[in-house]
Amino acid sequence: MPDDYYFDERIAEAYDADVAASAATQEDIPFYVRLAEEAAAAGQAVLELGCGTGRVAIPMAQAGARVVGLDNSPAMLAVARRKAEALGVTGVSWLEADMASFEIGERFGLVAVPLNSFLLLLTAGGQKACLDAVRRHLLPGGRLALAIFNPGTIQIARWRREARDVWLRLQQPPGAGRRGREEVRIQVRLSEDGAVIQRLAKNLRLRWVYRREMEDLLTGCGLEAEALYGWFDRRPFAEDSEVMVWVARRPADHR
Repeated sequence: MPDDYYFDERIAEAYDADVAASAATQEDIPFYVRLAEEAAAAGQAVLELGCGTGRVAIPMAQAGARVVGLDNSPAMLAVARRKAEALGVTGVSWLEADMASFEIGERFGLVAVPLNSFLLLLTAGGQKACLDAVRRHLLPGGRLALAIFNPGTIQIARWRREARDVWLRLQQPPGAGRRGREEVRIQVRLSEDGAVIQRLAKNLRLRWVYRREMEDLLTGCGLEAEALYGWFDRRPFAEDSEVMVWVARRPADHR
C-alpha cells in the first residue's frame, strides 16, 4: 500500500497536535533557530526539507531568516501557508517538491532536515540523491543540520502517544527493523469533547540509517561532518542517545 500518511488533509490538520507531545519537537526548534540566525547574520537564506506544516520554518523566519520550506505534501503545505498568514510571517516561502530531486536555482547558508524527514527516503539511493541536492544548494561553507532516530534505541512498535485530540498506535510487521526499514501502520482517532468522530488507518515507512552509514553518505556526497550531537542541547552523542543530530558543512573550496 502507498505511504499516504502525510498526504491526507485530515492528518495534516491534526499534525501539530500530534507532534506537540514529543520532547524532540518541543526542544529542537531553538537548535534550528540558532543556526538560522547565524545564517541570517551572514546574509544567507535557509532551506528546510520536509517542512510539513511549518513547525520549524515559521520560527526560523520569525527569528529574521529568509526561509524556503520544501515539502511534497500539498495538504501539509496548505496548513503551513495558513499558519504563516495567520501569524503575519512574511519571510518564508513554500515549495512543493521532492526532497530527493529538487532544483531551486539558489544557494543557502543552512539546509535543515528536522524530525526524521530524511528517513522517509526509503532507499540508500534516494538518501544519497537528497544529500547530493543539498550539497548543490549549499553555499561554500554552508551547513546541513539533520536529525534522525538512533536505530539502536528506538522501539517504535511500542510507541503510543496521546496529545490533545489525537491518539496514535504504531505497529510494525515482524522483522521489519532487522531489514533496516520500519513499515508502520498508524491508527489515528480524532475526537471532539471526548467523542470519537473518525478513525483513520495510514501507512508510513521509514528507512533507518546507522551512524557509520550516515558518515559514509555525507562523505560520499561531498559534505564534511562537523558535529554529531545526542540531543538538541548539543550534548555529545552516545550509543544510547535517542537521536543523532548531525551538523555537516560543504567545504569552502568545494566546486
